[in-house]
Amino acid sequence: MSFFNEVAIGSPRNRGLLIPEEQVIDVIIEHGENNAVYKSLYLYDEEAKEYFKIRKTLKDFIGKRYIKNVLIDIDKGQDSDQHTLNKTKGVLFELEELNVSPESYQVFFSGTGYHIMISGEVFNFPSGNKDLPFIVKETMNNLFSEIDLAVYNRTSIYRCRDTLNQKSSLYKIPLSYSEIQNLSFEDIHRMAASRRHYFVENIWGDGELEDKIAMTVPKIRTMESSVEPKNIVPCVQKMYSLGPEKGSRNNTMMRIASHFFRHGIPSVATKASLLEWNNNQLREDLVLKKVEDTYRGGYKYGCQDELMMKYCKPNCIYYKRKDYLVDIKNSEDLQSDLAARLETDFTGRTIDLARQLGVYMTDATIYPGELVTIFGSTGANKTALAQNIVLGYNANLDIIESELQIPTLFLSLELSGFVMHRRNLQIVSGGSKDNVIKNYKELYQHHKDDLSHIAIQSISPSVQQVQEKIRKFQPKCVVVDYIDLIDVPYNVRGEYEKLNYISHSFSNMAVNEDIIIIQISQVSREYSRSQTMDLYAAKGSGAIENASRKVLGITGKSDDPEKKVSLFKNSDGDLFDVELEWQPSFRLKKKNIFNGGNGKFQMVDERGV
Repeated sequence: MSFFNEVAIGSPRNRGLLIPEEQVIDVIIEHGENNAVYKSLYLYDEEAKEYFKIRKTLKDFIGKRYIKNVLIDIDKGQDSDQHTLNKTKGVLFELEELNVSPESYQVFFSGTGYHIMISGEVFNFPSGNKDLPFIVKETMNNLFSEIDLAVYNRTSIYRCRDTLNQKSSLYKIPLSYSEIQNLSFEDIHRMAASRRHYFVENIWGDGELEDKIAMTVPKIRTMESSVEPKNIVPCVQKMYSLGPEKGSRNNTMMRIASHFFRHGIPSVATKASLLEWNNNQLREDLVLKKVEDTYRGGYKYGCQDELMMKYCKPNCIYYKRKDYLVDIKNSEDLQSDLAARLETDFTGRTIDLARQLGVYMTDATIYPGELVTIFGSTGANKTALAQNIVLGYNANLDIIESELQIPTLFLSLELSGFVMHRRNLQIVSGGSKDNVIKNYKELYQHHKDDLSHIAIQSISPSVQQVQEKIRKFQPKCVVVDYIDLIDVPYNVRGEYEKLNYISHSFSNMAVNEDIIIIQISQVSREYSRSQTMDLYAAKGSGAIENASRKVLGITGKSDDPEKKVSLFKNSDGDLFDVELEWQPSFRLKKKNIFNGGNGKFQMVDERGV
């Protein structure tokens, strides 16, 4: 029987060439030195060839498939080169534990990650089975951890040996068992600078894992397509039609599930739909869990969501106002919402600004679901103010109050993590920089309980990555220092548009995730010239004012310890001004208080009298 491989040259997008399997080597020799060459994991017979002649694609072909060797794909992704190599060695150890000898597989460096090609004789998968991709995928998922299961999909293709990985400018090369175990990743990369087609090892098997084959496969029905509305949330329709794309499968699935949830679709129907959409790329139990998590959490995604914006179309009924998240409620609904809010126990989830800054008889509590902006000029101590707040520093009593601390993710995009940690240690201990440097071990042991609620990341993320971090770490508060360093999609251009996109995204995120988000921003060029501090001094002030529930400004020169903090906007509370004094410990200690909520300023004592 003749078998055929689907082949792509240069990019996986260039698929569409179905050739006899023995001719693949000719394509590699001709094109592999300067190009990537890909071939299908599964082999096809004459039935598929006839299908391909008519359709010019195998995307929807559900006929017989065959497999000679089974690939394990260890994708590098965001991991380091060393971690990826360690993962590969871990899989080899798993093979050893399964009594599969090195003579039964060949290891390859793919140009970024690693491929392990196992002889099909190790498994003896059923040939010519329509369900073969499901069988292979379930089997490999049961046997191995930390491998990419997408390679087992019905139409999967993978990089051929001795061809160029254009991303890394390295070749996919074979490695001996000894080389993979003993060489460093640097050594391997140096070897991959050129082709190694002379290196050939024959692999074989004797049914070592035949009893591990998972013959039970999920029953997924193929749905007939129909005409869809073109102007009602086309972004969701587009995400569904594209299917699960590697790198965004989980996030896309949650947005589709959220859309169904908001329109009252029962979860069982959503699960069935997303299992069809999934096309067996992710494990069935993971798909079901994502739907359940979305329904339980009530997650909502609107027009400002980064992923949905990617597929935004002008014909959408929500396009002009960008109001897909707007819910219409009657008085009964609103009364229920009010009762739920008033009866909610917010212990350990709020920030009492008035108490921390010593402004008595003032309502300035930050609640979950609120975006707060802190802005000021360079040297005004914007970051220090945010640190003081999340560390629970009482500026009036000059003490740390643990009851004011809530779990916080601090995205320090300007200062390194260890500098932020040192400054945090200064604040909680009340010590100077020199004192902390000399006694950091003892001070940390003494004050670590006051630091344990803080996690710090010092790499500039995108808005989407911030959301992913929130869902991973589940903080009650997130500080972004500062928003100019957040990555935005390429189509968001201009300073105002960028700040508007970030601020409204964070505002929606605060509501959807029910957390506090504090973003730090710079002042505008106009303020730099006029030195007049008000609500409109912030860079992109219009965007920030609209998106934020509270806006704090801090003034003071870098060489002057005297600072002034003003609450310029408080959507549901009082305004205030308070004078603080910067300490060498980075504490901002209170001097005098001015209550400016009524537009008049008066001196008050520590009791608020």
